Amino acid sequence: MTSLRPFLPLLSLAVAILLMPSAHADEAANNAIIQATMRYVFQEAGVNDPAVTVEKVAGGYARVKVRSLSGATDPATAYLKGRGDGQWTVITLGTGFTAADLAELGIPASLAN
Repeated sequence: MTSLRPFLPLLSLAVAILLMPSAHADEAANNAIIQATMRYVFQEAGVNDPAVTVEKVAGGYARVKVRSLSGATDPATAYLKGRGDGQWTVITLGTGFTAADLAELGIPASLAN
């Protein structure tokens, strides 16, 4: 039986190269989600110092944590929907959602807190 050990560095490099576009795509999606959330929070929630963290993305939807850096507002959760062109739209922003709330908005159960 032939050992694969000599091929491990090459195999590792191939896997890294194959995963690179996905990592770049994830980063681009996260940036678009953050930008859409920031715009929404500035315009609709009146928070002047938001910190936005993408918590989960699944099935064309995203869950994002929003907090005020100064603590001026309570932490909140935003749910967004991807539009297919790389853009995202905030569906709702708030401090508490039930499973029924999310289902009514069409948000996948996998994104529930």
